[in-house]
Amino acid sequence: MQMLGLQVLFGFQFQGLFQPGFDSLSDSARMFDAAGLMLMIIALAILIGIPCQHRMVEEGESTPRLFSAARLAANIALGPLAAGFGCDILVAAVPHFGMRFATALAMCTVGVAAFGWYGLPYLVRGDIAMQRSSPMHESQTPLHDKIEQMLTEARVILPGTQALLGFQMIVMLTSAFSELSRASQYIHVAALLANASAMILLICPAAVHRMSFGGRDEPRMHTVGSALLTMALAPLSVSISLDFYVALDRLFDTPNVATAGALLAFILMLFHWYLLPLYIRRRLKARS
Repeated sequence: MQMLGLQVLFGFQFQGLFQPGFDSLSDSARMFDAAGLMLMIIALAILIGIPCQHRMVEEGESTPRLFSAARLAANIALGPLAAGFGCDILVAAVPHFGMRFATALAMCTVGVAAFGWYGLPYLVRGDIAMQRSSPMHESQTPLHDKIEQMLTEARVILPGTQALLGFQMIVMLTSAFSELSRASQYIHVAALLANASAMILLICPAAVHRMSFGGRDEPRMHTVGSALLTMALAPLSVSISLDFYVALDRLFDTPNVATAGALLAFILMLFHWYLLPLYIRRRLKARS
C-alpha cells in the first residue's frame, strides 16, 4: 500500500508542476515542492529495496533476515512519506491561504501522520515487549510460494508504474510542456520510454508464467521471473531520475541544479535496489 501510494503521489506532484497555478508559487514554495518530490523518491527507494533483496540476496527464500529488513524498511519509509505529505499540503495551500496558514496546516498534517504511524502503534503495544527475533523460522520456501511471491512483488510495483506513465503522457498535452527547454522535453520523452520499458518488463513474468509454463510451478519460471523483475527496476530508476531533472528544471530553471538532483536520485535508487543487495549477498556468502 505504501509503495502504490508513493508512486501515484509522485506522479501527481510531477503533474502539478504543469498546472496553471504553478507560476504563482513563491521561491520558498518551490523549494518545498522539490523537497516533497525528493522525499517521495527516498521512501520509494527504501521500499522497493526489499523486493530487490528478496530476489538478489535470498533468491526468493522467505528468511527471518528478510522479514526483519522488510519491517525496518517499511517503518523507516513512513518518515519521508509523512514529511513529503507535509510539503505537498504546504505547496497546495500557499497560493490560496498564504505561507503562515499553509505552514501550520503542513505541520498539523505531519504531526497527525507521525502520531498515526509511530505514536499510535507504540501506545497500542502497551507493555508488550517487542520481540527482537523474527516470528519466522529458517525453512525451505516451497517453489509455489516463491513464484507467487515473485509475481506479487511485480504486481505491487506495476500499478504505480502504470499510473506514473499516465501522468507522464498527460504532461505532454499541457501548454506548460511547450514552455520547457528543448533538452527537458527530450529528457521527459526518454523518461516516458524508460517507464514504458519498466512496465513491459513487470508484466513479462505473468505472461511467461501463462504462455511458457501453462501456470505450472517450475524452477526455471522462478529464475526467469526474478531476472525480469530485477531488470525492470533499472529503467524505472532512470525514468524517475530523468523526470526529477525535468521537475527541478521546471521549478528553478537551473540545469546544474536539475542535473545534480537527478544524479542524487539515481544514485539513491541504484544503491538501494542493486548495490546494497549485492553487498549483503556478498557478506552472507563470506560468512557461510
